[in-house]
Amino acid sequence: MRLRLPSLLQLLSSFVAACYSTPTAGLSDEDQAALRSFAVRDSGLVTSRNWVALAAGYSVDAVRMPPNQPPVEGRDAIRRGLEQLPPITSFNFRLVDLQGAGSVAFVRGSYSITAAPPGVAAVTDTGKILAIFRKQPDGSWLRVVDAWNSDLPPAK
Repeated sequence: MRLRLPSLLQLLSSFVAACYSTPTAGLSDEDQAALRSFAVRDSGLVTSRNWVALAAGYSVDAVRMPPNQPPVEGRDAIRRGLEQLPPITSFNFRLVDLQGAGSVAFVRGSYSITAAPPGVAAVTDTGKILAIFRKQPDGSWLRVVDAWNSDLPPAK
């Protein structure tokens, strides 16, 4: 299922409203803890290659926006994309900012990752990420959009 324009507009208007309020004033302590837990949980899921559990943290109609690639739309497509990644020997996420109100929140963070593609030297990267979450009817939070990019200059 794709994120329809009215849903996207509602999400964006809630997001803009959240940006002009006190950063976490619209989020309960429980909601803040749930959103912060993604930062802790994701590192272990990435290094253990538990792509099913990682993808379960996305809404069915989520969109990932990887650098230098087209968007990946939908939880199943996100999981399939993750399954194509080379072995990852280290992944760390640091939460920099958490803001939101009502049923919309965003986290901004930084990451470091080391991947070990077969037959070549390990590759290390650092960068930043922005993820938007929407609260579900059962009270849980799921990512609906995320995007990230490297802090390193393009390879020549």
